[in-house]
Amino acid sequence: MFLTRFDLHFHSVHSDGKLSVPELATTIRRKKWQYCALVDHNSIDGIREMETCLDGSGTKVIPGTELTAKYGENEVHILAYDFDIDVAGVILRERNEIVRRQKIKEMEIAICLSRREGLEITDGLAPSEKQPVSLTVALDICANRANQNIFLERHGKRLTPESVYYEYQAPNKSCAVERSGVTVEWLAKKFRGVAQDLIIAHPFVSVSVVTKPLDEMRINDLLKIGATGVEVYHNQTSNEQIELLKKIVSDRAIHYTGGSDFHGKKNDTSPGQFGPKKTIPDFHLSRYQLSS
Repeated sequence: MFLTRFDLHFHSVHSDGKLSVPELATTIRRKKWQYCALVDHNSIDGIREMETCLDGSGTKVIPGTELTAKYGENEVHILAYDFDIDVAGVILRERNEIVRRQKIKEMEIAICLSRREGLEITDGLAPSEKQPVSLTVALDICANRANQNIFLERHGKRLTPESVYYEYQAPNKSCAVERSGVTVEWLAKKFRGVAQDLIIAHPFVSVSVVTKPLDEMRINDLLKIGATGVEVYHNQTSNEQIELLKKIVSDRAIHYTGGSDFHGKKNDTSPGQFGPKKTIPDFHLSRYQLSS
């Protein structure tokens, strides 16, 4: 069994994680990692704090972030690694402002279409920075008793937010609205020459209940667009899928990473692992690597 020596995919309170950076740093110091990368969603706010917390520990902090991007009608996550924090910060502020403005317009249209369907929406409902507009609206719809009574009449059952999406908000449905976000092409262009690596996060795992996992053809397409590698080791990737990803890495001579995707929740995979008693063995980035 390999010793835990790194984790290049975990989150803090700066996005959707439960633990603070100092709490995470305490674990990293105890485990004596050689490398770590905090990859909060569309944020780099915790990186310098992590560097300060780990100063003198011997752990190299590789700057990272997990970027959300549109890919056709789908959505993917791209892990950006090894960049100048200040330069990346400018790009992320631009990205997040674009998405913020888009979400306001998306929310207006989504509310209008939902009300046209006879559904009640809370006055003043506003988009959330940390979740899709469709989910914000669906949660509000499902929390309303009058809407659930409508669903009982129309569908013979109460609906969950996921069911609301597929019945009303999915493409070609009555309340469908184009999802807010920047494209993979936009991110690849902006981070070209800034991030040393752009890694496709957990390719075979859907990033939400309303998106689809990738296949080998789409992985290859994303590599053509500008991704430099794939995340091979992840807690929801099967052994068979890992072997396929390792073959893609070998055949295309691309880079690869692994991480726990730890958020600090009760049943999360432990930091430094990609499953029970499964320690992440190795990784290879442009300027950093660790062999098994």
